[in-house]
Amino acid sequence: MNIPDSLWGVWCVWRRYYSAFMKSLVYYLLTTFLEPIFYLLSFGIGVGALVGGITTEGVHLTYRSFIFSGIIAQTVLFQGFYEGAFGAFVRMYYQKIFQSIAVTPITLSEVLWGELLWDSTKACVAAEVVALIGVCTGDFHIHCLLTLLPVCFASSLLFSAMGLAAAGFARSIDELSYPQYLLIFPMFLFCGVFYPIESLPHVLQIFAWVFPLTSVNAIMRSLSLDLPLQPQAVPLLLLWLVATVFIARRTMFKRLIK
Repeated sequence: MNIPDSLWGVWCVWRRYYSAFMKSLVYYLLTTFLEPIFYLLSFGIGVGALVGGITTEGVHLTYRSFIFSGIIAQTVLFQGFYEGAFGAFVRMYYQKIFQSIAVTPITLSEVLWGELLWDSTKACVAAEVVALIGVCTGDFHIHCLLTLLPVCFASSLLFSAMGLAAAGFARSIDELSYPQYLLIFPMFLFCGVFYPIESLPHVLQIFAWVFPLTSVNAIMRSLSLDLPLQPQAVPLLLLWLVATVFIARRTMFKRLIK
């Protein structure tokens, strides 16, 4: 199959998901806007009133700005993983959408690329919404909406692929709880969403940098808050991105082709 045909197949899958998504657009917008507002009120204002300002990487910030930038990374983590894991599992196992599309001229490879790109698109849009709210509150400069976009999409693709790989390994939807609690929640708690990584003991700092969310946090804070960029963040993010996409596609091929 030539490249234009493959791109056309991926586009068809993406458009199919987009058409279904538009039927629940109001629910998506409501939950996407409310979640960061709740985090801002509880942590940015509530905890921020107790903490005041913090200093990280030699830069003094308000805690509200710090936590808001972490919420962007947390958004791509949760939105990407849950859509890739639970959404893909339902479409694969219960709705049989993957199998149904694959009997058309569209190949299974194109279905999986369309799935990954759609999951990434939803997570990326949600992260940009959080950044937009940060711009409106004065915590970010408006130009970060553009500079954050490629990072949001790349990290969304990473976590969507992580979720899709989990869906490929899981024998039942209940088994998706294992990566949720053993991988996603540790990243959420230890990768610098709520506090600077350097406040952890050295051993835990090394542990935190093993996870991709730490790199995502570091890059996003560099772009949104002008913090110095950690040199290991970009190569670690790219390594995780390539590995998770490869594993996700390989796992789903093994699951669907018997």
